[in-house]
Amino acid sequence: MKSLLLALLMCLPLSAGAQDTTPEALRPSAHFSVYGHGAAATPPMGFNPWNAFRTEVDQARILAVAEFIEQHGLQQAGYRYINIDDGWWLKRGADGRIQIRTSMFPIATVDGGAASFRAWTDKLHAMGFKAGLYTDVGRNACSQAFDRHSPNLPIGTAAEREIGLQGFEAGDLRTMFQDWGFDYLKVDACGLADFGQGSEPVLQSGHQAVRPLIVRRDPVATDRTGVETQYARVGRLLAALNPDEDYVLAICPWGEAGVRDWGGRHGHLWRTSPDIEPTWDSMLVNLDSTVGRELYAGPGRWNDPDMLAVGLGEFDDRHLVNARSHFSLWAVLGAPLLMGFDLTQAPASLIELLSNPEVIAINQDPAGNQASVVVNQGDLQVLVKPLAASGERAVVLFNRGDTATSAQVTPAQLKLADGAPYQARDVWKHQALATQRGALQVRLAPHEAAMFKVAGAPVIGDAKLLTEMTGRIHVAVDGAPDEVSRQSTPGLVPRADLSPSGVPLRIAGQSIPYGLGALANSRFEVRLGKDFRQFSTRVGLQDGARRDAGVVFRVYGDGRLLQEVTAGAGDAQAVPVTVPVDGIDVLELVAIASPQAKAALPPAIVWGDAQLR
Repeated sequence: MKSLLLALLMCLPLSAGAQDTTPEALRPSAHFSVYGHGAAATPPMGFNPWNAFRTEVDQARILAVAEFIEQHGLQQAGYRYINIDDGWWLKRGADGRIQIRTSMFPIATVDGGAASFRAWTDKLHAMGFKAGLYTDVGRNACSQAFDRHSPNLPIGTAAEREIGLQGFEAGDLRTMFQDWGFDYLKVDACGLADFGQGSEPVLQSGHQAVRPLIVRRDPVATDRTGVETQYARVGRLLAALNPDEDYVLAICPWGEAGVRDWGGRHGHLWRTSPDIEPTWDSMLVNLDSTVGRELYAGPGRWNDPDMLAVGLGEFDDRHLVNARSHFSLWAVLGAPLLMGFDLTQAPASLIELLSNPEVIAINQDPAGNQASVVVNQGDLQVLVKPLAASGERAVVLFNRGDTATSAQVTPAQLKLADGAPYQARDVWKHQALATQRGALQVRLAPHEAAMFKVAGAPVIGDAKLLTEMTGRIHVAVDGAPDEVSRQSTPGLVPRADLSPSGVPLRIAGQSIPYGLGALANSRFEVRLGKDFRQFSTRVGLQDGARRDAGVVFRVYGDGRLLQEVTAGAGDAQAVPVTVPVDGIDVLELVAIASPQAKAALPPAIVWGDAQLR
């Protein structure tokens, strides 16, 4: 009764003369402010030709791959996007329109008019595919910076060779989506990074010099706001051109400019890493760029550690353990599954691997949760992905190293009831294990990943932990000050079941096994969709916070304040919060540091045992 009374009081307007001093970013939005589901309700699957053909991409090669995908069951398995990457353009015409290199795409030849890709997209659509294209958010493309001796670069004057979007966004996007009928667009960013004064493309190829907005591997010198502004314009235009939301925007600044924080506001997937190379070490780098970002992904918005390297180098048919591990990891992380090798040369072993229906089902699970790391010890990692069905999880036990090791995952780490039986199925062997009690244990060869689907009684019965449904969460404000965000400090990311620095959650000396860890001055949006009736949590400062720190915790429902409590570093226990949420579409969790806190960083805070009924 006290909680209900407090909730009603909190909904009253401020008294006369009172001022709301809450920073604008921490005020409730009253909506889920990232992209909706659209065509990317689950991670996109398909083919991208860059790693196979680079700028030698052409109609015959891509069509041969599309036909192979159709004939060998991969289309039925879910691979439906057939994309064209860099190399398709001839130049920008005097009328400002992009011209197609019809010597490579003869299907684009139109008698008496400008070349058009409409016949190409119509052909792919008739085959049951979706069609993707490539461009750059700047004036020039990546091939013009890094493949400068290719015979298939744009031709003409410096201005005619500026085939990127910048300055032509509205016209180019209208051409690509309305005139040509594409469904998917990958937008690179070399035009914002690699054509500065004194660069090789400028000195040796005569491109116009532009001030770089991205300084590679230098987040402080990078103009993060400028880069986001460029992509935001593309996102707005595409949304206006596609009111049915049947399109995908892939944002590709390779993890630079803080894209991992803002990509979901403007597109459907965003690159978190440099280009993948077909080596084990490169795959691990790209894996690490996405692990720990589980609160940023969900239906319609996906962390993208780049296309699959399966079929190439250290992931070919002579390295099936590597290839299987790579595919397992991308699947459990909810990463897009874009094949990137010449499938017409693929052996049966790789086709079988890439079409494994149980692994693909985990990647395409409609809840859209990205796996969280529950074990991170040396070369051993265990990742757990809650699935849409109650009590079902996918788990990958992964050996990054070069020597065999043993691995295990406990029911508590799986968010299953301790001591209760649960079922486990090996999705690579397609075999059910004997009923399990206690830890699930495996022996892993070097580079091996074991992948299971498990089902059992949830750890808290008929309630749902927020960290079982990370796909419903959007980190609207992460709490890190601008000068820290610009440095892209990885240890300050809000996490599921861990503090921002990656340590277990604790309040007043008590371990908190499940919950959201963040910095104060943060705001989470949670998409309830009117599916729940009650929210409860225990809030407080993460152990180790400054003694003088105080934090106000606020819970909003559709913009209305439901409850507010204050917690300090000297509190003897976590502060309980329980509020009704019947009929509420968006819940928002806000933590505001005391104005007296003078440190560079807000204190770490915990939304402990956060759950919905």
